[in-house]
Amino acid sequence: MQKKLKYLGELGIFEVSDYPYQKEKYTSFIYPSVCGDRIVKLFKVLLTNNCIFNCFYCANRKDRDCPRYSFDVYELAEIFYSMWQKKIVNGLFLSSGIDIDNNQTQDKMIDVIKILRKKYNYNDYIHLKILPGVDEYLIKKAKIYADRLSLNLESVNSLYLKRISKEKNFSKNLLNTLKKLSDLNKEKPLKNGITTQVIVGCSEENDREIISFSYYLYKNYDISRVYYSGFIPVLKTPFENKSPCSFKRQIRLYQADILIRKYKFLPSEIPFDKKGNLYLNKDPKSLWAEKNKEFFPLEINKAEFYQLLKIPGIGIKSAQKILKIRKEGKINSEDILKKIGVRIERVQPYILIDGKKIEKQKEKKENKVYYTIFDEVV
Repeated sequence: MQKKLKYLGELGIFEVSDYPYQKEKYTSFIYPSVCGDRIVKLFKVLLTNNCIFNCFYCANRKDRDCPRYSFDVYELAEIFYSMWQKKIVNGLFLSSGIDIDNNQTQDKMIDVIKILRKKYNYNDYIHLKILPGVDEYLIKKAKIYADRLSLNLESVNSLYLKRISKEKNFSKNLLNTLKKLSDLNKEKPLKNGITTQVIVGCSEENDREIISFSYYLYKNYDISRVYYSGFIPVLKTPFENKSPCSFKRQIRLYQADILIRKYKFLPSEIPFDKKGNLYLNKDPKSLWAEKNKEFFPLEINKAEFYQLLKIPGIGIKSAQKILKIRKEGKINSEDILKKIGVRIERVQPYILIDGKKIEKQKEKKENKVYYTIFDEVV
């Protein structure tokens, strides 16, 4: 059992539920994930790694020579519940390969979480993966027991999907199933919404195509989050010699994603290079500011919320604090901004305080990866 648990748990790395910076913290089948304002230790596992599909990049592809394991539904529920009782984990992320039939496999996955809810009275976090092309009644059934549901789209359209999976139909298997999931979620929203995942660096779509597609999903499918899973080559697959997606590219995609999802940027406003990719040497918000100098400087005492969010050095939390302070009185010094966490060396070129520019300060060199951790691009 331990061997099966370790193997099916380690395959969970290919199911992204958080920002890529978390990968270095993964240990076996327990994965830290940001859920709202807390870190959830997810028990992330596959029900089975048997699969009828032959996706070129996937560790579970049908023709790959590898060990094959499956859990019994009661066995998996008992394992998780035991770990939860011992406080080793405090949430479940359940995914699976498709063994024989998608509906049959999905039904077994639902049985696992039903057992947890009904038999063990478990009431903490459950994220369940919805399989491509499953019937609507199974999505309805899954919604009863899960806090979050997700469906992997893998790519952004049928052309690119065919480069990594000859058998899947993008419209029928994937987008249509996501539409069903979206419609049901709009009728009665899940506690933690619905999400999807795109494999980056596998089928050669550029960043403009990815971000534009994500924007479309946010506008039309009520998606809580699009995750960007950097391609990792797997031995004994057709793509084993393909280069992995860079960590920095994933970070830039998450930063651009926050701009379109929370900061009211349009995809057309995001700076891309001639090949349609994000610049790796600087975050997209800073580049936008540099390319739109006529927008600045902004008076910190008059700028509206979404204008404040255009300023490098100001994120959602600091913009909210600025508006709160302005209700009580005028901001008349940079010290007030420092107290609420605004990095003065970042905002200096872009703002006025009571009509006056701030004296130029030397910017500190820092690791900017953390800018994406709590849904902020500052």
